Amino acid sequence: MSSHHLDSKLQADPRRVIFLDFDGVLHPLGALADARPPLEPVTIKERWPQALEHLEILATLLQKHPKIAVVVTSSWRMFLNDQQLGELLEPIGQWYAGSVGFPYQGRAIAIRAWIEANRVDDYLILDDQADYFPGLLEAWPTLILCNSTLGIADEQVQHRIRQWIDYGRPT
Repeated sequence: MSSHHLDSKLQADPRRVIFLDFDGVLHPLGALADARPPLEPVTIKERWPQALEHLEILATLLQKHPKIAVVVTSSWRMFLNDQQLGELLEPIGQWYAGSVGFPYQGRAIAIRAWIEANRVDDYLILDDQADYFPGLLEAWPTLILCNSTLGIADEQVQHRIRQWIDYGRPT
């Protein structure tokens, strides 16, 4: 899997894309505060069982929607490669399509480059950091900002994700 393009299997069947942050979205911000890279997926799972604790929520939301691809935007892409990220995201493995851009690019720049390279126009961004997205709603109309403690465990966030899945726009 390339960090810039969907793999060939996904290119043959164009998909909608969810750009996914981890900290503050799939688990509370700071849940892995004492973690220091380099780390292997097995170590993360063993030492920090709360890591990615909301991943099953995302898996449930994605059920019956095989044409949605999940692309990692998390800073975890700085110390884990696409294969390692895939190991961590095993419950959503059929949707996982890699990570965005060069690891040290800003999140918004990396997402924009990925969208342009893959000609994707139907996407959702799940993040908890407004500072990463200049212009917020005007520039990023499909951005869902999560409460960094609740992440996607928040019922309102789940509702907005379902709205995008079903209608193409979070409400």
